[in-house]
Amino acid sequence: MKRSEVRFRQQEIEQILRDADIDPGIPTSQIEVADFGLEHFEAEGLGIVLRVNEPEYCSKWLTLLPGQWCPWHHHKVKKETFLVFKGEVELLCEAQTITLCPGDHYTIPVGADHTFGSKLGAIVEEVSTHDENSDSYFRNTAVIRDPVVDEDE
Repeated sequence: MKRSEVRFRQQEIEQILRDADIDPGIPTSQIEVADFGLEHFEAEGLGIVLRVNEPEYCSKWLTLLPGQWCPWHHHKVKKETFLVFKGEVELLCEAQTITLCPGDHYTIPVGADHTFGSKLGAIVEEVSTHDENSDSYFRNTAVIRDPVVDEDE
């Protein structure tokens, strides 16, 4: 992803949160634009605002654009709970399909293969055990959890 698109997406993610009366609490430049190295952020991607990541727990705001999905993956260490703040989220976890609406929550057990997306866009709070990018194992071997940004500015 090019630096100019990262900056555009960071501002877009910040605005999505502000429109929901959420202050990201960090500078726009620290909002993660996760395109997973796939170069089609609007289809497979995620906006991530890391709120806290302590040895015992972690909290993030996750934003989904309309029609956007996070690629299938699992974690060998991390246990996570999704709490939907805004929008409707479709969560596929192992053989289950769960629809989550604002106020709903679902805990994804350690090791469970999962993906999630939203038809109209959503904001999710993820509360989990400590988070490390190296603990995300994707079905699609082309996924790069920490892709390099191409400098074009």
